[in-house]
Amino acid sequence: MRALERLRRPRDGAVRVWQAVAAKENGFTMIEALLALAAAMAVAAAVPALLSVRLLAPEPTDAFSRLEWRLFVQQLQIELNETKQWSTGGRVLYLQKWNGKTVSFSVVASRAELIRQVDGAGNETALRHVRTVSYRAGARGIFLQVTADDGTVCEAFVARAF
Repeated sequence: MRALERLRRPRDGAVRVWQAVAAKENGFTMIEALLALAAAMAVAAAVPALLSVRLLAPEPTDAFSRLEWRLFVQQLQIELNETKQWSTGGRVLYLQKWNGKTVSFSVVASRAELIRQVDGAGNETALRHVRTVSYRAGARGIFLQVTADDGTVCEAFVARAF
């Protein structure tokens, strides 16, 4: 006899064969699994947008920007990693490169910009809408404080990676 069949003997002695219902297995079907995966992906895609309030109120294009500030700090980090030594005059930062060139960062008050110069030449804009900047050279890096046109004060410590 098959495993799914049960024998049952009534009192009169006759044998009846009953078909047992196969046990239903609990679990997900392929469609259920795909729907659950799609729902999880939709939630995961929506979470960053919900956490970012900046999408609702973008910064004005003609004002000091936190994004530009972060980019400036990252670029200064790269510059510092390529530097043999650094010094500061309080308002001007000097970086002595390994190739002998001197890079300086200073504020041009008339344009309200922090500019980068190599050996005193060029006027590359490093940060816009800057009122003042101050530097303090440390043993492992540079402390900098920037005051924007709108009064926002940003501070950072840029350390050398090695």
